Amino acid sequence: MKKFLFLGIAATAMLASCTNDETVEMNPQNAIGFEMFVDKSTRAAEDVTTANLTAFEVYGWRGDALIFNAQAVTANNGTCTYSPLQYWVGGYAYTFEAVAPKSGDNGVTFAPSKDASTITFVSDSETDLIYAAGSKDLTGTANLTTDPGTVDLTFSHLLSRVKFSFVNGFPAESDVKLTVTDVKITNAGTTAVYTPSTTTWAAATATGEVTFASPAVANVASGNTAAETEHKYLIPYEVKDYTLTFTVTMAQGGVEDTFNHSVNLSTKSLVLLAGYSYDFTATLNAENINPQGNVYPIVFTAEVNPWGDFEEEEVPFE
Repeated sequence: MKKFLFLGIAATAMLASCTNDETVEMNPQNAIGFEMFVDKSTRAAEDVTTANLTAFEVYGWRGDALIFNAQAVTANNGTCTYSPLQYWVGGYAYTFEAVAPKSGDNGVTFAPSKDASTITFVSDSETDLIYAAGSKDLTGTANLTTDPGTVDLTFSHLLSRVKFSFVNGFPAESDVKLTVTDVKITNAGTTAVYTPSTTTWAAATATGEVTFASPAVANVASGNTAAETEHKYLIPYEVKDYTLTFTVTMAQGGVEDTFNHSVNLSTKSLVLLAGYSYDFTATLNAENINPQGNVYPIVFTAEVNPWGDFEEEEVPFE
């Protein structure tokens, strides 16, 4: 009977802390400046953070007039600049949106529209897409006498961060070592539209393969030892529609056996959320490593045939 590998799901939401926000002072006085902070819900080397965000793009409205249209803002060692400078004028409500990477790069297309902007994203699974919004209401101040200050922009991660962990569930006393390769989601959403005003992703309009490198999942020792793949960024989606394929090589006693798996990530509904990290965990053991059946331990029994009785033989002597 065919056996199915069920994957346990662990969802971790790592919330923001405010220890690394960077305030940018921009002169001369009353120039419109930006304060930037990146929600630290992801923290690996390729994740965008406040410390490594070097550039973003701003769109801004004074009333209904678009005054910042794809304005490049540069961040360098905690100091942000843009050119040409624009200035606050009293009596207006200002609204701002910011995105990184900028429109036109890494599959990002930003369509500005006051209160109705959209981001069309073609994912390469390597890009950490972030977005921020801010505002200043100066409608009650016709003539400014003090600097309205900077625009507060806190960037949020718009994608879900996903990795896979594999546990060698064979008994510790066994000699089984496991290596997992070719880890892929074969039908991940790759193109979709995000609407900031509703904080929602529309259903993906295209799908494709996403490969998760797994150099650490090699010769994993028995006894519930775990190892994980590298992570990727996915467009938030209902994962029950995802198909995962991977190859497991089981080594023991100097020989290897290879098993190919194709499974659904979940038999129940689970919608990935923007800004959350997900670790899908599979425990591989004798019941599920072979999709076509079990593997069984080689067991020895020992029985010693009893010695026969001594036979008496008369030896003649001369």
